[in-house]
Amino acid sequence: MEAAVNSLEAMFQVAESDLDNIQSVLEYETMKGIPGELSQEYQENPLALIQQLSVMKSRYRTLCEWLDRISAEQQESMRSISATLNKTLRLVQKIQQHAGIETLPLSEEQQLAMQQLKC
Repeated sequence: MEAAVNSLEAMFQVAESDLDNIQSVLEYETMKGIPGELSQEYQENPLALIQQLSVMKSRYRTLCEWLDRISAEQQESMRSISATLNKTLRLVQKIQQHAGIETLPLSEEQQLAMQQLKC
């Protein structure tokens, strides 16, 4: 799950870099008087396009902040869930021991799940 969050974060960083590059190119073309492949509205007023890019970058930064908060909350949730499951498992084992129930060894799948919870 953390790898997916890191991947999304990397994609957002690439997108922000792309937006910066686009803004730089547009500013350069505006200063040189080269309209490029812009729509009629932006050919008449290239500053409107640059302002629109600033708005987009601001929204992008907001999304990045949300992603950071979501990621932190997700990690905290995973720690909490893991701790709760570990406590529950210990409690079940104590109850089984107290009741004199023979505990069977964990299967490979269960052992793998336990290792993932502990990480």
